[in-house]
Amino acid sequence: MTSPERAPLGAALAILLALATLTGAPSPILVAAVAAFGSILVGFGWPALLEIPSAFGTRLIVCATGVAGAALALISGTRVDPLSAVVMVTACGVLGSFVHQMLRRDRHDLTHSLTGTVAGVMLTGLGSCWVLAQATAVDLGHAGIVTAIAAGLAGALLLDTTAVPARARLLLSVLAGSSITAVLAMSLAAVGVWAALALGAVTTVAAVGAHQLLASLIVSREPGASLAVESSPVVTAGVIALVAATLLG
Repeated sequence: MTSPERAPLGAALAILLALATLTGAPSPILVAAVAAFGSILVGFGWPALLEIPSAFGTRLIVCATGVAGAALALISGTRVDPLSAVVMVTACGVLGSFVHQMLRRDRHDLTHSLTGTVAGVMLTGLGSCWVLAQATAVDLGHAGIVTAIAAGLAGALLLDTTAVPARARLLLSVLAGSSITAVLAMSLAAVGVWAALALGAVTTVAAVGAHQLLASLIVSREPGASLAVESSPVVTAGVIALVAATLLG
């Protein structure tokens, strides 16, 4: 089965992240801005992708969670741990999802609307991990790890938008993304060969798998829904970046 070409929005977002990581000391601020922008893209497209009723409330909560999480991850100090701040913001987003459903006059498809909104909140909340990953990597002197992950994502998602058979597209995307990540991780952050290869494989398999899963939904080719399809894999990969920056730094 051959998929029509898609706009490489996810690849462009990953490239922005990679460029932001190269700016030195100010990089956490720029990464936070890109992560917040990615969360806004996800939030705008999420109700259309999952066909959630009362789209405005869902869009507002999902976007607000991602933006607030990125901001708090950036400004949290010694009194509040940044990771705890992100968890608290995500928890507030989940609470907001319930409040939103309670305020709806027409509660048609209540369960679908609630679970879809909570899923979006969790997804954009995870986007804040990019900020934590970059701050951790900068502190440890290994910012190249986050750069490698973002660049590998860009390569994998760019190839995953091409019009070739699904299996071949998956294989090419994973191989290209893994290679880019591994080479950059070894050259920029002195990561060992096997660790770099494992990092590249985990990152690209997760991102490309999520991309193809969301793209399989019927409405995924509509303009609004495609925002979430393309941005979600990049936003969620922040978790992998945080784990890598912590363990390999």
